[in-house]
Amino acid sequence: MIREELLTQNIDKLFEEEGIIANIERYAINDGNGVRTTVFTKGCYLRCKWCSNPETQLFDPEMSFFPDKCIACKNCERLCPYGAIGDDLMADREICKECSTMEHPFACTDKCYANCRKITGEKMTVKEVYDIVKRDVPFYEASGGGVTLSGGEPMAQPQFTYALLRTLTERWINTGIETCGYADREDYAKVVPYLDTIFMDIKHIDSKKHRLWTGQGNEKVLENVKLVDKMAGIYGNKFFIRIPVIPGFNDRVEEIEKTARFVAAECKNITGMELLPYHKLGRGKYYSLGRTYPLEDLKAPSEEHMEELNGLLAKYNIPIYKF
Repeated sequence: MIREELLTQNIDKLFEEEGIIANIERYAINDGNGVRTTVFTKGCYLRCKWCSNPETQLFDPEMSFFPDKCIACKNCERLCPYGAIGDDLMADREICKECSTMEHPFACTDKCYANCRKITGEKMTVKEVYDIVKRDVPFYEASGGGVTLSGGEPMAQPQFTYALLRTLTERWINTGIETCGYADREDYAKVVPYLDTIFMDIKHIDSKKHRLWTGQGNEKVLENVKLVDKMAGIYGNKFFIRIPVIPGFNDRVEEIEKTARFVAAECKNITGMELLPYHKLGRGKYYSLGRTYPLEDLKAPSEEHMEELNGLLAKYNIPIYKF
C-alpha cells in the first residue's frame, strides 16, 4: 500500500497507546530539518559505552541527583520511607532502582524545592504527547520542521512509536526517527511508511567489536539497514546513515572505509551519511545516576581526522551531511 492508502484506516484508538517518555524537548535544531520537537523515549537494548543519554537506557523511571543544586534542606531524607537517603544526602542506588515499583515511588522528590532530584521516565499516552507537540505546529510550518523520535531507542517501544507516528502523519506533521537499528525487522517495516526522515546508526561493521562496545552484535542492525533502504525507495523517505566516531572503537581509516564500502554496495536509496565526533556532553548524567562514566580518559577526534574520514565517504560518492 502507498502512504495515502495506509492513512485511510481509523486511528482514533491509537491515542490511547501508552509509552514511557524520558523527555520532550521543544525547539530542537539538530534532529532533522527546521525547528523540531524531539520526543525521547525510555529504554534501549544496547549499552553503548559512550552513550550521552544514560538516563534513557533503562525502561523503568529513575532518579537523578544533582548535588551542586542541593540546599541541604534534608526533606528528601525525611520523606523517603525506605531509608535510601543517607546523612550525606547521597542515595543507596540498590534501594533506588526498585523505587518505581514501591508503594510510594520517589517520595524524596515531593518537596525538593531546589529541584536537585529529578525523575526521568513517565507514562504518557499518544494523545498526551500529541497535545504537547501540536503547540509548535506554526514553527514546523514556517521552518520545514516537525517531530523527531529519539531516546533511548524508540523502536524498543514499537507499538507506541507506531501509534505516535501514525497520529502525526495523519495530521500532516513531518516525522523523523533516530534509531540504533537494533530492533525487530517487522517493527521497522511497520513504521517506515509513517516517517519522512530516518537516521540510523552503523556503529561498527565488525560484529565482535560492536558487541564488545555496545553489548550486542550488529547482524540485526545491518539487516535492518538494508530493509529500510529498500523501503525508502518505495516510500520516498530521507534516509541517513550515521556513524558515531569513537576513538579506540571505530575511528581508524580502514574501519570507516569498510562501513562506507558496505553502504555504497547495499544502500541504493540513502540520502547521505553523517559522521558524529565523540563528545563528553553526557558525562555528568552518569554521576547524577550514581554511575561511573566508562570513557573518562577518552579524547574527541581532531577536526583534521574527521575531515580525513569524511573524505573516505566522498571517495565512494556518498553525500556528506551535518545537522
